[in-house]
Parts: sequence; structure tokens; C-alpha cells
Amino acid sequence: SVAADRCGGSTSYATVTKGDDELFRYYMPDEDDKKLVDELTAKYPTAMPYFFTQDPDYITVKERVAKHTVDGLPAEGIATIGIAVETLRVAEYLTPILQEQLK
Repeated sequence: SVAADRCGGSTSYATVTKGDDELFRYYMPDEDDKKLVDELTAKYPTAMPYFFTQDPDYITVKERVAKHTVDGLPAEGIATIGIAVETLRVAEYLTPILQEQLK
């Protein structure tokens, strides 16, 4: 089975188990990300720290969208409105199915 816990704040983890045996556990932020979070927290003490764990991803998204704005070419790896709509359709389809399985 797979489970995740956001734990509140900027920490979360996911585990994969088989029976009672834990096969894998991933923490976010990992050790490298924790260093970045500490640096950004010191630099921007009034900002919400949960943004810092995804700071590199935000930078990538902003750069790709800005490039698209300049050259008009598709933004590599960035979801379009069409992809977003289809993703929501999948989520709406799966929600009652998953809710039933969680009972």
C-alpha cells in the first residue's frame, strides 16, 4: 500500500508497505532541500516556509512561462489549460471510486 502524510507545515512523507513491512519512505524536504529551506527562511523571514520546499520548481515554471510569453513557443513541461481540464475530469471521475474504497 501507499500512504502519505503532509504533517502540516513544510514537511511531508510517503511510505510504501507490503503487509506490515515498510519497503520505502520518502521525506520532503529531503536533506538537500532542508538546507535550501533554511537559507530561504533566513533570507525571507516573513514568507511562508512551505513555499521554500518547491522554490526550484517555481523558478523553473516562471522561466518557462516567461520564455513562452516572449517567443510564443509551447512552454516545455508546463500543463496547458486543456491538460488541466482533462486532469480535473479524471479527478472528478476517480473521486467517488476512491471514496468508496476508503470506507
